[in-house]
Amino acid sequence: MKIFFSYASQDAEPAKSIYFALRDQGHTVFYDRADLPAGDEFHNRIRAAIEASQLFIFLISANAVDAGSYTLTELDIAEKANVKLLPVALGNSAVGQVPAALKAVTFLETDGNLPAAVAVAVHRIATEWRRRRLKRMLAAAAAVVVACAALYYGLKGQANNQLIGQDGAPAVMIPAGTIFIGDDESSPRREVFVDAFYLDKHEVTVARYGDFLKATGNVKPPEEWETADLKIHAGLPVVGVDWQDASSYCQWAGRRLPTDAEWERAARGTDERKYPWGNEPPSAEHARFAKNYQNSVYQDGVAAVGAHPKGASPLGIDDLSGNAWEWVADWYTESFPRTDRRNPKGPASGTDKVLRGGGWYDPPERLTGTKRMHAPPEHRDDSVGFRCASTVKK
Repeated sequence: MKIFFSYASQDAEPAKSIYFALRDQGHTVFYDRADLPAGDEFHNRIRAAIEASQLFIFLISANAVDAGSYTLTELDIAEKANVKLLPVALGNSAVGQVPAALKAVTFLETDGNLPAAVAVAVHRIATEWRRRRLKRMLAAAAAVVVACAALYYGLKGQANNQLIGQDGAPAVMIPAGTIFIGDDESSPRREVFVDAFYLDKHEVTVARYGDFLKATGNVKPPEEWETADLKIHAGLPVVGVDWQDASSYCQWAGRRLPTDAEWERAARGTDERKYPWGNEPPSAEHARFAKNYQNSVYQDGVAAVGAHPKGASPLGIDDLSGNAWEWVADWYTESFPRTDRRNPKGPASGTDKVLRGGGWYDPPERLTGTKRMHAPPEHRDDSVGFRCASTVKK
């Protein structure tokens, strides 16, 4: 993808880190103006580079939004050329001073690794851009070619209410409805309404996470990643990811983490069952659990996703109990507002995120569909993985 990177000269150091992250992804980035000639030729070449770009990244800082900064001229050129904008906040000090052109655009802000966050966002934009371009190219092609392209690039509806995600992961549609979640032990029993959504049939695998690491370039590998063999362990669930890792993967794949309520809706169906498969106590045929915690996770720990079909949920989702704990989107809380009944999403902030489902060395009592654990977002553990969800478009 052709990218024009606009930043104030005082912000050269953070800009350099972002540039390297984008270059490593294979993008063509117009980054350094030091070798450009002075005078009118400088301005004309800058204009030509912006107009030829497919994405304009604007690094927001007090220096960049200063009235005398040339970055504002570059922004004006990009706006008039209708180039897609990606504003990236370098801290919070200048966000309130941004030009009108940026106020209608969602800023990229992060408290973590800024180059990695930019790389993930740009990869997502580039994937969407390539998808739209291919769709235009195939508009006049035969219907079978269009169908194949849609199957590969988009979230394409399948038989039996299934779809295939952009990362190739199969997902199942969970119908909307009013259900009871909680059991007054792990959390209060309450009636809620959950809209229809798609949930991955399997936990995200080592193979798919390896593709994510390769595509994004600057994301920190999970714990125990060095013990994973991408050929031998491709079908095992990835573990050792923190909450941000999981969220970033789902965004990269065009999806999101499920909410706490969505996860329980998928695991317990509409009949308040104790486990995804029913009320029968867990066995080795239902789930992977109660293994020795000293085992090597990718040798004698987790099992291949889908290896326990008798433990599937009523709609055919595998491994919602056992194998790996799964991050969900919500912040953890012990109590819930009585009015929060439609698509509840938990509190707006907190210290811990919710984990669901139980892991490969947990006892059977932790495998119930209502059991909720919690940990700080930066927590990494060899029993913690995730799966993604997406909203059903109306």
